[in-house]
This record gives sequence, C-alpha cells and structure tokens, in this order.
Amino acid sequence: MNWEAVGAIGEIIGAIGVIATLGYLAIQVRHNSESMLSASELGLSERSADWMSHMTTSAELTALYDRAADEPDSLTAMERVRFKWLIGELFMIFEGYFQLYSKGRLAEDSWRDKSQSIYGLLQNPIIADWWEMRLTPFSSEFVNHINANRSDFDDSWQHVGEEGIARRSAT
Repeated sequence: MNWEAVGAIGEIIGAIGVIATLGYLAIQVRHNSESMLSASELGLSERSADWMSHMTTSAELTALYDRAADEPDSLTAMERVRFKWLIGELFMIFEGYFQLYSKGRLAEDSWRDKSQSIYGLLQNPIIADWWEMRLTPFSSEFVNHINANRSDFDDSWQHVGEEGIARRSAT
C-alpha cells in the first residue's frame, strides 16, 4: 500500500467525520430550538394560568369581570379602571403569544384561537375604548396586527368567559 492511498482513505474518513459531526450538531440545534420554544410556550401558559387563578381566587374580581362582560354600562368609574388593568394584564399575555407567532414559534391554529379571544374582548365597549385610546404598552407590531385583522373577526364570538377563552353566542 502506498502513502497516497493511505492519505486518500484518511481524507475520506475525515470528510465522513465532518459530515457526521455537522449532522449531529444540526440535530442538537433543532432539539435546543424545540426546547426553547416549549419553554416559551410553557411560560406563557403559566402566565395565563396565573391570570385565571388570580381571577378565580377573588370573588370580587370574578364578579367585576362578569359584570363588565355582561353589563359594561353598570360599572362605576373605579370598576372600569380596575377592569381595564385586568384586561391590560391579559393583553400582555396575548402579546407574548403574538411574539411567538410572528417569529414562527407558535402554530397558526393556536394563534387563531388566541386572536379570536382578543377580538371577542374588543367587542366589549370598555375594552374597545381602552384599546382605541392607545394608552397601551404594546408593541406597534402587535397593535397593527390586531387592528389590521379585526375585520376578519367572526362576530359570533361574544366575550371571554370565566375560563379565559372566547365563547360562541347561542344565536
């Protein structure tokens, strides 16, 4: 066997090693990306659960939310303010979902469900006024996306119920 043949075999083995290493790294990067995505979604799910827990552990907040959803004109000025703060917190969670969606890290159907909840909430006159006043800390991308797609809203969704999800009306 001559040294040229040994060198050629060495180069082939080296090339196979590099390809195998690159393949392994690609798999690891994909797994890491999936893990980060899962962690992001889990964090938002935990924030959503915390919001719902906050609502369900306070009879006063639950009653306020239900009255605001069913009879918005019956709220006092202070109740309107408290309701807007509750909704602001919920919209912050929704913006987190939007950020994942806009970066391709949240499935289309998951975002569609979240956006239907947003559009359902925006049917409430208190929330609509709050949103239109632009006294919100949200990114312009989120605001523009919501405003641009509001007309596509299926208005058979009425409001967000105690579970924090939009419900279809009986009509």
